[in-house]
Order: sequence, then structure tokens, then C-alpha cells
Amino acid sequence: MSKTVIIDAGHGGSDPGAKGFGINEKDWTLSISLYQYRRLKECGVEVAITRQSDVALNPTQRIARIRNQYDLCVSNHWNAFNGQARGIETIHSVHAKADFAKALAEKLAQITGLPLRRVFTREIRKGVDYYYMHRLTGNTETVIVEYGFIDNQVDHHYYLDQANFISAAEAVVECICIKVGVSYQPPIKRLCCICQNI
Repeated sequence: MSKTVIIDAGHGGSDPGAKGFGINEKDWTLSISLYQYRRLKECGVEVAITRQSDVALNPTQRIARIRNQYDLCVSNHWNAFNGQARGIETIHSVHAKADFAKALAEKLAQITGLPLRRVFTREIRKGVDYYYMHRLTGNTETVIVEYGFIDNQVDHHYYLDQANFISAAEAVVECICIKVGVSYQPPIKRLCCICQNI
């Protein structure tokens, strides 16, 4: 029996997330999450999504949609720092193996050509995850994906190209299929707009 998955579109509504060159992180996370949700369904994965529109979810609301209800959660994000930092990061729980986070990061770096910055965990204190997406999601294995730095000109420019955006989204779809034991099926054709309605 294959495992269940939920895709988390980070931020949303009154929470724009990171900003860069006139783009809000929440818009990119929603677009990439909607694409992945649709594609995973096409591949036969039992999949859900935390939000399908530009709505705000506070931590309690977001966790209520994830905790102990799915085997796997991929939470989509973009970083921002000082305009100079760039590259892909994935973050896993201190209580989880790094294998899946590493597979995601390496596949994204391979497909996009963007640098692999790091695969890591972060703790408040020994044995306690810093990010609530790890700390409060219970038995659901959660990996946070940072696709690059939205305020870095090179990273940002890469994702402005729709074909590149879809390639990154598809790389994650393939990794998820492998992780949950479902045969990956490449898309029959590219969607004309990644943010079209489901």
C-alpha cells in the first residue's frame, strides 16, 4: 500500500512570506504546490494540499490539516536574506533521517543547475525541532523545501521562466513518487499555466 502525501503551500493571505523584485513568496509557493498536487494525483498518489487559494493559515490551522493524517508532507518555500545568498536548501526533523531531504535537494540542484546550499536540521534545544512544521506535525514526516532565494537576482530570474519553474516542480513530484512507492509518470504535456485552477 502506497503512502499518503500532503503538499503545503507556505504562507498565504496576509502573510506574504519573503519578497524579492516585486514577487511575494506566497504566490510562488501556491503555484508550485497546485502544480505538484495535480501531477501527484495524475501519478496515482493519494495526495492533499493545505491551501488552494491565497488564504492565510496560522500555525494552528496549518498543523490541523497535517498532523498525523499523512505519511509525508512537503512544505514549499523560498528564502530571502541579503540579495547575495543563493541556492537550494531542504530541512528535515531532527528525529527523521536525512535521506528524503537529501534526495530532494540533490534532484533539484541537478535539474535546476542552482547550487545546493545545504540539507540540515535546526533545533531550539537538544532534541527539539526549531520549525513548528517539524515539531508539531506528529507522525507525519515533514520536509521543508527552499527552492532558492527570491531576493537573489540569479535565483529569482531562473524561476521567472515558466519552463524552469515547472522543471523544479516536477523534480519534487518524481522524488515524492519514489519515496511513497508509486510509479512516476512524466507529464504528457506541459500545462500552459502552472497557476490555472484545479
